[in-house]
Amino acid sequence: MSKLAIGIIIAIIVVMAGILLILWLHMRRKYIAFTEEMCEYVDQLISGNILSEQVLDKWTLEEETLNSKLRMKLKQLADATNATKQSNMEQKKQLQEMVSDISHQLKTPISNITMYYDTILNYNLPDDKKEECLKIMQNQVEKLDFLVKSLMKMSRLENNIIVMKEDQGNLYDSLVEVVASLALQTRKKDLTLTLDCKNPYPLSYDEKWTMEAIFNVVDNAVKYTPEGGKIEILVEHLEMFTKICVRDTGIGISMEHINDIFKRFYRENKVHREEGVGIGLYLTREILKQQGGYAKVTSKEGIGSVFSLYLPNERL
Repeated sequence: MSKLAIGIIIAIIVVMAGILLILWLHMRRKYIAFTEEMCEYVDQLISGNILSEQVLDKWTLEEETLNSKLRMKLKQLADATNATKQSNMEQKKQLQEMVSDISHQLKTPISNITMYYDTILNYNLPDDKKEECLKIMQNQVEKLDFLVKSLMKMSRLENNIIVMKEDQGNLYDSLVEVVASLALQTRKKDLTLTLDCKNPYPLSYDEKWTMEAIFNVVDNAVKYTPEGGKIEILVEHLEMFTKICVRDTGIGISMEHINDIFKRFYRENKVHREEGVGIGLYLTREILKQQGGYAKVTSKEGIGSVFSLYLPNERL
């Protein structure tokens, strides 16, 4: 073999080695950059930072390569992390709002009790004034007791401590008991409260908690219906549900707040003079929900409201 041929072969080998070296250096830089990028994103996830939508969208559009597969796996982890963080943020916000609402609810009766106690203690009041102050204090203590019991019910329902005991019951008997428990209030306001439940409608439901749910709705109707008004309780047996309809001629609910009334602690400004803490309708919805039912409402301000409570005829 001539020297020229050997020189050409050596040159080709050198060129090939150079090309391989360049390719190796290029791939090395590429994978170092990729590794650093992945490490940076993992560090962000560990520190709780949410990856930007631009980054996640870029990963989605990449070709089907090993790198893209790794990125897609990291994207799935990022999505799960983001969802968990968002859920935790929402739960934290709800907890803060709940604590704020509870503090607000407790503040007024505690302040009133403190004020009237101080008045009795530090001022020489006649007996009739002392008795008046004591009655007000008793009223505020009862309000606190009612609030604490309502909060306990809410907490037990939300944390699934309460298990609904669904037994065969007679809905008519339950409704009669609800109406009887509100007889005094209806007489005081000269309200007409009628019950239309022609058939006994045997159902499987938790009698105690279902009566609580129905009572809350009827009690609201009594509170917010002017003197001489009318309240009707109608029961209708549907194919899948039994519908309990509570119709009143009360003050009604504004359309802008119609979706808020089942939220805990929510009360419209126009009803703040009435006793209540804004938990009743929230409890009603939760009680029905845990039994596979639900609640709906329609209303017109100044005309009245219609609350429809649905209990399943059969649980799947």
